[in-house]
Amino acid sequence: MTMKLKLCFALIGILLSAFSNNIQAHLMAPNKGTLNFDPSGGYLVLSLPVSAFTHFDKNSDKALTFKEIKSQQKAMIKYITDSLYLKSNNQKTFLSGAMLAPQRSHDVNNNQIEQIVVIGKFLLPFNNEVSIHTSLLNSLSQNEKLTITTTEKGSNSKQIFTFDNTYSSHYFGE
Repeated sequence: MTMKLKLCFALIGILLSAFSNNIQAHLMAPNKGTLNFDPSGGYLVLSLPVSAFTHFDKNSDKALTFKEIKSQQKAMIKYITDSLYLKSNNQKTFLSGAMLAPQRSHDVNNNQIEQIVVIGKFLLPFNNEVSIHTSLLNSLSQNEKLTITTTEKGSNSKQIFTFDNTYSSHYFGE
């Protein structure tokens, strides 16, 4: 490799590392979600504020760190799957394959988690009798809300609905 080429790669590396700290993005917009149905079920992505998980704050500092989330990940996933389900003909279908993606704060303290993105699938195809139920949001403040956009493959229609800090449900036939 020539010296000029090595210097060029070094300069590119320096520029990338210098600017990468300033470039940040979220997997999903805060307090938003999508539920996309296809014939095999519904794919869910939710960006929940950490205030939905206050009881997992081990040191009671009103913040969650990666360490706190990692050490309690299984319990957090169980809490989510127990608190969020679809219902059709009096049969509950819980979220399966749930994964958590903690999102760091964009402030100076990068160890603080701002949002937790939940990804999973409901193994229930869409029909007009389906409803979504959640008690995940009970610890949200009064002004915090979760807006979910629902689509169905093969249909151009979509539904947008909002949950607040009470037990919430939405019937897709509405």
